[in-house]
Formats: sequence, structure tokens, C-alpha cells
Amino acid sequence: MNASVGLIPQAECSRRDFLARSAAVGGAMVLGFHLPPTSGSAAPIEGQPWYREAMVPEINAWLTIAPDDTVTIRVAQTEMGTGVFTSCPMMVAEELQCDWSKVRAEYASPQRSVVERAPEWTLDVPGGGDPTIRDGGGEPALGRSFTGVYRRFDTNSSGSVRESRYYLQMAGAEARERLLLAAAATWEVPTSELVVQDSIITHTPTGRRTTYGAIAAKAARITLPDPSKIKIKGPDQFTPSGPVRCSGAPSRATTSTPSRIVRAFTRQS
Repeated sequence: MNASVGLIPQAECSRRDFLARSAAVGGAMVLGFHLPPTSGSAAPIEGQPWYREAMVPEINAWLTIAPDDTVTIRVAQTEMGTGVFTSCPMMVAEELQCDWSKVRAEYASPQRSVVERAPEWTLDVPGGGDPTIRDGGGEPALGRSFTGVYRRFDTNSSGSVRESRYYLQMAGAEARERLLLAAAATWEVPTSELVVQDSIITHTPTGRRTTYGAIAAKAARITLPDPSKIKIKGPDQFTPSGPVRCSGAPSRATTSTPSRIVRAFTRQS
């Protein structure tokens, strides 16, 4: 039995014909482009796009203090129910000695961490990354070097506390020292005569008092003469701060269930 296959003649179809016929059958397909003139350029962003509230002084990249003493602390880790929105701000607040009831957390800017380098004096971590050494800890366990202003911009290896403690405490301590210098300059007294607790600075000999919110704008303009002299607390000096910011139950990444989720399974026979 002989079979023959007939060849279908090749149809000549231009791009114009294809688009016209496609539109007639199934609707129009439209591709739109706008080509700006060669002289066009992007408009510059005024100021720093990651800093939104001009009336709230930024003491350093990690925190701002509002006139009502609200302290906003930035977190470079992702909250997945593990409590980093509590633990990370807590390490900053421990050194800042602010009123924990007025602390709020927000995510740090990844753009800023790429564009802005961390202060040089914060890059060398003492203690060889050993978290058991009082002034040590903080070096990434994976051996990576984080030099952006927010340092470790990762959420992994259960390291948000272990690998971030040193420079988060340093951020709080640096801000505290600048606030003390601002108060000392205002009263023309040495910082050794000042004590701070719960966002209130007190001049011990005279009893004069001021708040972080009242002095923050001045502190934001002060540069520490010798940041290398900043000392952070050891674990034996930590104090309870207050309630947690995240319970973990509703937002845990491994147990969350999006609505209208569709599950698929493979079966091997």
C-alpha cells in the first residue's frame, strides 16, 4: 500500500496581516513604547529617600528620636515570627537607655545599606567573633564581610542576635553618648555629672533634667570626639526592657497559610 502525503502550500503572511487577523479572531494585541528624547534625564530625588520625617532628628543610621520621646529603631532582619522586631531593637535600647514603652521598630533601607558605608570605627569587631567574650561577638558566622551601614542584612543561621549584638549595642551606645554631649553643652557641665534612665538625662549636682526628645535635634549635629572610647555592656549588665513586639504565632513563615492556596502533589507508582 502506497501512501502519499500532500504538502500544504506555504502561506504568505506579512506581519501586518498577522496582526490584523489576530485582532479579528481574538482581540487586539497592543505593544506600547515611549522613547524619551535623547536629552531626557531622570529627575534627582531631593534629600535622602530613606529618611521621611524632617522634623524627627536622626541620631545615627539606626535610630530617630521624636520630640515626644518616641524612639524608632531600624531592623535589618526580616520578621518571620522569630521575634527580631523585639530582640534587635532591644539590643539598641539596652545601650541607649531609653523608655522601652516608647520604642517602635521599622525595617531598615536596603538601598541605604548599599549606598552608605558603616562608620570605619565600627567595622573591627573585638573578640574574634566569639559571643562568649564580653566585648566580642557580632562577626558573621559564615565568614562574610558586611560593610554597609546596616552591616548584616541577612536573616539566617539563627544569628540575628548572635551575629548582630556588637554593632547594635554600639549603635545605641553611640547615640546615648551624643545625647549626653548635647545636654552637657546646653548646661555647660561635664558629661561625668550626668546620668540617664528611661530617656531622661539628669544633672546630678543640680537636679536639672531634660528628655531625649528635647535634646535630640542638637545631638544629631554632634560628632563624637573619640568613638573608640565607647564601651558596651556585658550580659551581666543587661536589664529587662518590657513586653515583646512580636509574639511569633501569627507571622511565623513556616506555618502561615495564604488564603485561596492550591496544593499539588506528585504520586509515584
